Amino acid sequence: MGLFQLERVNGVILGPREENAWESRAAFNPGTVRGYQDVHMLYRAVEGDNYSTIGYARVNRHGEVLERHDQPVISRTLPQESRGCEDPRIVPFQDRYFVFYSGFDGEEVRIIMAETNDFRHYHKIGQVGPDTWDKDAMLFPGPVDGKVAFMHRIEPNIQIALFEDLDHFLQPEPEYWERHLANLDDHTVLYGEQFWEAEKIGAGPPPFLTDAGWVLIYHGVDKQLTYRAGAVLLDERNPLKVIARLPYPILEPKRDYEKIGDVNNVVFPQGTAIFDDDLLVFYGGADKVVGLAVGKISRLIDALWKHRL
Repeated sequence: MGLFQLERVNGVILGPREENAWESRAAFNPGTVRGYQDVHMLYRAVEGDNYSTIGYARVNRHGEVLERHDQPVISRTLPQESRGCEDPRIVPFQDRYFVFYSGFDGEEVRIIMAETNDFRHYHKIGQVGPDTWDKDAMLFPGPVDGKVAFMHRIEPNIQIALFEDLDHFLQPEPEYWERHLANLDDHTVLYGEQFWEAEKIGAGPPPFLTDAGWVLIYHGVDKQLTYRAGAVLLDERNPLKVIARLPYPILEPKRDYEKIGDVNNVVFPQGTAIFDDDLLVFYGGADKVVGLAVGKISRLIDALWKHRL
């Protein structure tokens, strides 16, 4: 059957709109979560000299846009995000949705957390995680051996921090992140190994749980700064344990809208939705537009098992 590869659907499914200044330059890097028979999407919208906010759209399983708001749903209101609210991930957690995104102040990047119940009203919880340059962050969408697991990326690798509960994550003891940073290798789950991830790696969409373990779709960046998507399987109870990992990318820039844009040669997976055995992966193309690629979860698991560690 060959290598497991995601198959593109419908080309560009969402892009910038010139009539709306706030999203006139780019609309890309979408966080997604499945609704009933649709998919909620939060995407990074760019205007002018790279100022970002977050927009909302609702699409069906084929990537066709059903609804799209004319105004941003998350705007730049905090000092840490004075230049940008970037790259949202959506995590269903208990009775609400948490949104994690990168706040950019023109010099530094911090992780900002918000919440919503209906994708119309949003409440900013504020900065979370270590007070250092950090990106590609999210909670696991469920308990991990009774704990709350936070995945993030301090370059060039991917780390996981564990907490007793949500309150502990939101208000850790003063020395928690200091200890974490001082022993970063102990908390690192994934290092770049292949040529296509030699520069750095980072988590894509939030991990999703299968009978085999947690599946994580991530991005890898090579020395020429080409972004590709990979897949790894993590232990259900100990996500710092890698069970299997594909040595090859499952999606890489091939089409014009992935090769030419504000940043060339980029596929940036950031959202998923699952319909039966179908895995939908929503991604940013060349820091300009949104694309959709699909694959069978069963086939992905079979491919991962062939590369069990």
